[in-house]
Amino acid sequence: MPTRAGWGVLVGGVLLVAAGRLVGGVEFLVPGAAAIAAVVGAVLVRRFRPSRIAIAKQLTPPRVPAGDPARVDLEVANRGRARSPLLRLHDQVTGTRGVHLSIAALEPNGSTRGAYRIPTTRRGILQLGPTTIEDVDPLGLARRSHRLDSTVRLIVHPPIEAIPVRRVPSGDDPLLGEELRRSLGLSDEEFDGLRPYAPGDDLRRIHWPSSARQGDLQVRQFRPPRHGRLTVAIDTRPPGDTSEALDITTSITASIAASVLDAGDATRIETTDGRSTPLVHGNAQLDPLLEFLALLEGGSPVIHPAVPTEAGTVVVVTTDPQIAADRTARGTLAQRLRARIVITCDARQWGAAGGHHSTGEWIHLTGPGQLADLWTLDSHRGAVVV
Repeated sequence: MPTRAGWGVLVGGVLLVAAGRLVGGVEFLVPGAAAIAAVVGAVLVRRFRPSRIAIAKQLTPPRVPAGDPARVDLEVANRGRARSPLLRLHDQVTGTRGVHLSIAALEPNGSTRGAYRIPTTRRGILQLGPTTIEDVDPLGLARRSHRLDSTVRLIVHPPIEAIPVRRVPSGDDPLLGEELRRSLGLSDEEFDGLRPYAPGDDLRRIHWPSSARQGDLQVRQFRPPRHGRLTVAIDTRPPGDTSEALDITTSITASIAASVLDAGDATRIETTDGRSTPLVHGNAQLDPLLEFLALLEGGSPVIHPAVPTEAGTVVVVTTDPQIAADRTARGTLAQRLRARIVITCDARQWGAAGGHHSTGEWIHLTGPGQLADLWTLDSHRGAVVV
């Protein structure tokens, strides 16, 4: 179809032809007819000779904390046998007007590269694409649009604070990780190292390459599996169901979950309204937890009867000011959720300096960057009394 400039030339050509017919002057007819022919010709060329463009898109990194930008690299290749027209690319981005790029004409089988950055303001999932390509003739009179399905997803997760890596106490888990081992398909025992052979050792455990290097028999030594498990419960009851409150509680939850996985233990995230992630183990499983937190919105006024669903250590994170101010309310919540630690956050003055403190079972935060100094799991045993 004609571009805005093309429509202008077309209307001008029609007016010139009309004027030429009225006054009988060839000086109006010739330029008018040429203008009309130029626009019609440009439209027909774009109609029957569309570009053959391929786009490869790479997102770096595939997930970012809210506030950090991500980079999108594009490789645009001309798969046609003729020189491509001028190209205008529009990449759709969730929640924005998208990204516009202009690409010069490409030689047959030629390619070019481009890149743009995506700023992020808060957590969520951004969909980048599909991409709309406009072929534009050299005079800018006509264009043809077609869409390429080149969609990628960017996970904008809550910021993760680096906190000390603590092993999850096994005292809360009577199964000592056996249930977890079965659910994750782990081996019965974990490799712990090599030691010299002793009479009575199983010959199948001799590590022959190491024995050959050291000139003495070496046997593989194993230890029983030990995987603690920790559930982080997010209080999504009002006022914890607002976007501002969830931005805080999801960030704290992500920090704790990353620390637990770094320690080699397992973790699960639950909300008081009954939403949850699977129990995961290993740093590679952090992504599904972050995606869950990136999409978490809303809540419910009541605690779901099935929460918490797992045995083991439970930590609850809440922005309810009454829980922070009332010892009895904290104790009631901790007893209901079998929580070892209650973390309260002052969402109304989040970011204020000072005011954070810990009594062991109760951690109160007033801003980001405070949890690292207060986080510990080592000195607590048994059910919490706040």
